[in-house]
Amino acid sequence: MKYESFIALRYLATSRRSAHVALISTISIVGLGVGVAALVLSLSLLSGFQDRIRTQMSDRSPHLVVSPERGDRLRDADLVSRVLASVPGVVSTQPSIEGRGWLSDSASRTTLPVRFKNAAAGSLTGAEGGDPYPPARLAAAVAGRTGSERGSILRLLSSRTRLSPIGPVPIAVAVRVRDIRRGSLVEKPADVELPEATARLLSGIASGARAWEARLNDASAADRVAASVRAALPAGYRVQTWRDLNAPLAFALRLEKVVIFATVALVIVVAALNIVSNIALLVVEKKRDLGVLTSLGAAPSSLARIYLTLGAAIGAAGTLGGVLVGVGASVILDRFRLVPLPGDVYLLSHVPFAVHPLEVVTVAVFAFATAILAALLPARAAARLAPGEAVRLSR
Repeated sequence: MKYESFIALRYLATSRRSAHVALISTISIVGLGVGVAALVLSLSLLSGFQDRIRTQMSDRSPHLVVSPERGDRLRDADLVSRVLASVPGVVSTQPSIEGRGWLSDSASRTTLPVRFKNAAAGSLTGAEGGDPYPPARLAAAVAGRTGSERGSILRLLSSRTRLSPIGPVPIAVAVRVRDIRRGSLVEKPADVELPEATARLLSGIASGARAWEARLNDASAADRVAASVRAALPAGYRVQTWRDLNAPLAFALRLEKVVIFATVALVIVVAALNIVSNIALLVVEKKRDLGVLTSLGAAPSSLARIYLTLGAAIGAAGTLGGVLVGVGASVILDRFRLVPLPGDVYLLSHVPFAVHPLEVVTVAVFAFATAILAALLPARAAARLAPGEAVRLSR
């Protein structure tokens, strides 16, 4: 062990004559540890919620969407379907058929504009037991406004019209509510989901599609699969992943984490100021030691390293303690679900915590670097102290 490290660790040891120095060093370590633990807990809490949001985004959004760069209809929908089906990793594909219309209850007491879309393949079964009405899935908000429930019969009018002996009349379809879907803040589902044949009838798209959607066996590989689809398709098609479709929300999540980090990190900065005062006090207390060491041939850089080592020791102890407390508390709170939430409001039964190793390492590096920088100023002051002046001022 170098003598600089030995002297720095001796300064941290408690003795009767320097008990106040050890106490202030302990306070600095605890303050830094509290800041690190608070930052780790905050990021774990935020990551827990954001991981759930990203999971919902990948589950409730199409993983790939192929649409025309210009126009509202795919130029060759069959080609797009074949390309998507031939790419490894794609498990299902379907056209996107949507439009706008008006929905009313059977008594026509309530009529409201809605957006309809074809449901995912296999998610809506056809007519059962001779039921002449095609099935439909309603958004919870629409069901509430129309007073509908499962089994209700509704009338859906398209914005398209067709000619009749009395002139143009809107295309209308009576549907039976088979399911009511409760959406979330991370998705924008259609107000009414219908079988593909019914959606084509209302939208007037007999063949082809406005876009083609695909789902993957691994949503995290969407960028790689999208690159393969782009390479296989000619020019004139736009390929978007579920991340592209939710880009504004993803940016808001990243910005939120940056703001939380910058805000809570101020606690670590305040703890670093305490380290500055602690080491500066120690420089004043040990002026005679500095003079003796200089007289024995110690270089100014060696004197600075003593206090830099002291700051590093305080920073390492506080950072390690804070990381252990923060990570341990996050794991325990998430494992035993100690912070409950009303599930009907937040769609979660408890507050989730997720510990990401990269974030923990970032917090540890930031805290340790801040402690080193805090020790730099008093260390430079100790290096500039002349030996004669140190002995004279310490009398």
